[in-house]
Amino acid sequence: MIHRYRDGLVPDAHAGLDGGADLGADLGAACRQASAQVAAALDEFDFRRATAAVWSIADEANRLVNRVRPWALAKAERAGDSDAATSGARLDTALCVLLEAGRTLGRELSPFLPDAAARITAQCVPGEDGRLPPPSPVFRRLASGGGGHAPGR
Repeated sequence: MIHRYRDGLVPDAHAGLDGGADLGADLGAACRQASAQVAAALDEFDFRRATAAVWSIADEANRLVNRVRPWALAKAERAGDSDAATSGARLDTALCVLLEAGRTLGRELSPFLPDAAARITAQCVPGEDGRLPPPSPVFRRLASGGGGHAPGR
């Protein structure tokens, strides 16, 4: 979304916070709590509880996207009406919160999926020009039509 709506440039994290600080409160809380929850679960070898803590970040991110509807905010911003500045600020805030959630996911997934975690993290780090790298799939797309059997069976 940052590529689509901001040409890959990470928005100023504080520019859109006036009146929208609570926009990603639930997602921010899930991100802040995940590390301690994962650590406690791993100390007890409870991998299900650890992955549930990580998954809560993805769930909250999806809820935020569905609630905020970044595509609608971008459309309102482009329309240039009286709400354009507010829509743009809310969009910037949502994008920053989602980017931070991606960074947290990358960090918290590292004990479980180190290669995927590294790919996620790499996509959340801007280059020297301030732009994020072009988006790319984290996982290969599974071939369809195989009937659910492994090759060679």
